[in-house]
Amino acid sequence: MKKTLLAVSAAAAMTFTGLTAANALDLQGIAYVQGHGGHVAVVDLATGKVGRFQHGKPSDAVTVSKDGNTLFAFSLDGYAKEIDVNTGKQTEWTRLGKKHCGSNYAPDGTIWVSDMKDGHIYVYDPNKHKLVDSFPVSKSVCGINFSKDGKYCYASDMPGGFVSIIDVKTKKVVGKINNVGNFIHRAEVTPDGTELWQSDGSELTGGKAVGVGYAEAGAAPGGVSIVDLRTGKVKDFVITGGNPHDVDFTPDGKYAIVAVRQVPEQDDSALVVVNTNTKRIVKVYSACKSCHGVQGVEIDESIDAGRPFLCAVDVDWNRTSMPKGVEMETEAMAIPKVNPACAELK
Repeated sequence: MKKTLLAVSAAAAMTFTGLTAANALDLQGIAYVQGHGGHVAVVDLATGKVGRFQHGKPSDAVTVSKDGNTLFAFSLDGYAKEIDVNTGKQTEWTRLGKKHCGSNYAPDGTIWVSDMKDGHIYVYDPNKHKLVDSFPVSKSVCGINFSKDGKYCYASDMPGGFVSIIDVKTKKVVGKINNVGNFIHRAEVTPDGTELWQSDGSELTGGKAVGVGYAEAGAAPGGVSIVDLRTGKVKDFVITGGNPHDVDFTPDGKYAIVAVRQVPEQDDSALVVVNTNTKRIVKVYSACKSCHGVQGVEIDESIDAGRPFLCAVDVDWNRTSMPKGVEMETEAMAIPKVNPACAELK
């Protein structure tokens, strides 16, 4: 396995976003970014503008509906909520599992939600708006992905660093891809179905997660492991730095959108765009700093040591403007520490 060290780091790309080369990439879509602050950040990829939906619970998982009109949020204390992005209306939180980490649409239209506390997958029916099934996988499941033909699910075990292969029909584990990373989170199968891009925070020190994106052994930076699904082997590793937690792709597969906690030297969580052919970072979108920085909105030290931490990203590539229900950052709302569009929910 080779490791691709990017010529332009995430920090450098963010620093030089004013240069023509950094802005040459023209993406159209709305990215929904789940974080620990009780809200979903909304990033317009065409303009870089940021808004949000407040839902009130620290969460790791979010999935946008097929028609782009509904967000499904899954919280760290095991609940599910639906948000209408056009009106901003929300359902009440509904009990699902124990500690949710990742989510994705299954071939039958249900949403499979991973649980990092009990290692189960919980099956949420978006039509019935409730839990309809659950089954055990491994110790602590995070990423949930499906093969292009819909026959298999790839479930990432966070502390184990391996990916379980599940027969979708029987809901039984039928295989395993080992040595995928040090401490892995969410992942995504490429549009052509040949690769799994697995985020790896590498954030282990003394066997415990420290959340800074470097491992004690060899000071390995965080990045994305690229698994060849035809061979079941890791064939490359793209270094982003920081603590990557999720991946999404443009529909044509030419670019990967990597959700990275604590981009080096920026004290920000960001969407890092990687050219999938060259494995180079070509653009970086700030997901948090416009609120937790420029406007002076501080996070209580009890929440992730006072830092804005993102987790999941799901992009609606069909939507070209901010949904009407989103709370937008405006000058009138830019009041330090009390900004209702930016202030962290305690």
